[in-house]
Amino acid sequence: MMGWKRLAAILLVLLFCVQGAVAEEEETAEFTGVIGKRMDVHQWGSEKSGILGTIEADTVVDVYNKGRTWTRIDFEGRQGYVLTKYVERVQRKNPFDGPMPGVSEHIAVGCVLEDTSFLPEGYQYAVSLSAGSWLSIEEIRDGRAYFPYRREPENVSVSAQKLKIYDFVPWDEAQPGDLLYAFTTFYTTSLNKEGNSGRLYNIALATERLTSIRVKEGASFSFNAICGPYTKENGYRSAPILSGESSMGYGGGVCQVCSTLYNIVLRVPTFIEEMHWHSQGGVSYLPAGFDATVGSESDLVFRNVLPYDVRIEFENLDGVMTAFLFRDYEE
Repeated sequence: MMGWKRLAAILLVLLFCVQGAVAEEEETAEFTGVIGKRMDVHQWGSEKSGILGTIEADTVVDVYNKGRTWTRIDFEGRQGYVLTKYVERVQRKNPFDGPMPGVSEHIAVGCVLEDTSFLPEGYQYAVSLSAGSWLSIEEIRDGRAYFPYRREPENVSVSAQKLKIYDFVPWDEAQPGDLLYAFTTFYTTSLNKEGNSGRLYNIALATERLTSIRVKEGASFSFNAICGPYTKENGYRSAPILSGESSMGYGGGVCQVCSTLYNIVLRVPTFIEEMHWHSQGGVSYLPAGFDATVGSESDLVFRNVLPYDVRIEFENLDGVMTAFLFRDYEE
């Protein structure tokens, strides 16, 4: 005869299962996403769990939760799990409810007042910052300003006293001219790397073309419409593409400009109409899933859903590139 303790444990597990099933039926998906490749949908977030079926590439799905490894989606009226690295363009159905899930939220941008440096964990040499460069800041604590560096898991920091700091203004409080957001990425300036002089030139050209671009209320912004085509005839030089990890091509380096802007788009109320990753593994200057490539067959397109016009600005100096988004001045 079954012991009462074992029976109680079984009943408790059954109760949790029933409650979970009820919660699943009542839960509303707040996000949408696009499946990047044909793959299996699992019952749970594990390769060892049962398979509910197969989902095709380019399928638009409701997303309940995006985790580091697994994303929970709606699959034929049931909830299932697919690998996060193959779920693209995850965004809120209502962009005013908050940023894309999984993004870090920065609070300010700082202008470097004097030459300084920081040392990421495990690095042999410090990374230099020139006076006049700009850094988007995730946190200010104990007199230091913390920010992400490339794909490092832990933020790095510099003394807050070496920065002139400008806080971001929430979109619903912003007045004309106020700064809504900024985001920084880093790139190598070494001329010893093959083709890097062309990459530096292309970055400077693309950021110049994007600076002071206005996106009207309700209008869509196309990166390619401003910066493309990526040809010699349009002023670009040959440089490594895929952040120097692949072959040479005209316009190499422009994707980092696009990716820097994309990381603002992820954090303010916008609707992403088109974007593409370089690959599922991503690029060296950003965590996987946070890059955006452009080219002859790919673009970054977003719609300004804010109740006012916005303006894009860029600053790049000695390996530090920062994109800014302002509420534009009224005409």
